[in-house]
Amino acid sequence: MYIFMGLLGLCFGSFANVLIYRVPRKISVIFPPSHCTFCKKRLSFLDLLPIISYMAFLGKCRYCKTTINKRYPIIEVLCAVLFAANAHFTSSLSTFSIIPLTILVFVLLCISAIDYETQTIPDIFVIILAISGIFWVMAAEIWQFSHILYNQIWQNVTIGMLTGALPLFIIDRLTLILLKKDGFGYGDVKLMGVAGLFLGWQLILVAYLFAFAAGGIFGAFLLITHRAKQGDYIAFAPFLSVGIVLALWFGKIFINFYSISTY
Repeated sequence: MYIFMGLLGLCFGSFANVLIYRVPRKISVIFPPSHCTFCKKRLSFLDLLPIISYMAFLGKCRYCKTTINKRYPIIEVLCAVLFAANAHFTSSLSTFSIIPLTILVFVLLCISAIDYETQTIPDIFVIILAISGIFWVMAAEIWQFSHILYNQIWQNVTIGMLTGALPLFIIDRLTLILLKKDGFGYGDVKLMGVAGLFLGWQLILVAYLFAFAAGGIFGAFLLITHRAKQGDYIAFAPFLSVGIVLALWFGKIFINFYSISTY
């Protein structure tokens, strides 16, 4: 199962690279076919083998020898790892339920890369997550996945959507009023809103905890190393995505451990 999901992740990682490059530029993901963005030469099957093609041609285009962005193999490897890890941590669920969760981690990977490069989150990805989230909630209602979503599932995820969207929206409004600048983009607000469909309100709070911890550590690193200065914008979707995935995989364990510790 894990090998299969890892190989599937490699293939989808190649497709993720297409989405990451084309969607922000409003280019069709179907036409034109895959090609070198420098020499425009159409790529063959041998050029598109995940990881293998990159290594075989030493990270360069086979035709014009232009260096290929390292993002391509990194995304492919990350997607493979995410797919395999997701299969492991959601292995107790039915096959039907794993599909929307796999879509979740795939879309979060695409969103993170796009936001890192452009500081935008295309609405199409939020729509895909919303549709997948509805199917996930329906599956959770049918098979009662109480170890991820708690009881009263529809009520939980409805509150989860509000809990996901409101904090960032309020912070953004207050920042705009007090500092005359945006605190968070509305893409982040919408992302956490649809994440509430997958996590419910308890786990969305855990996702926020992980996301702000990761973002704070990274921000401190940038300031200490003088790679950014106070007031600079940084893409926050990657940290939100990390928080969402960690909450999905480990959130219930974290909540149970915290409950036992406080008791």
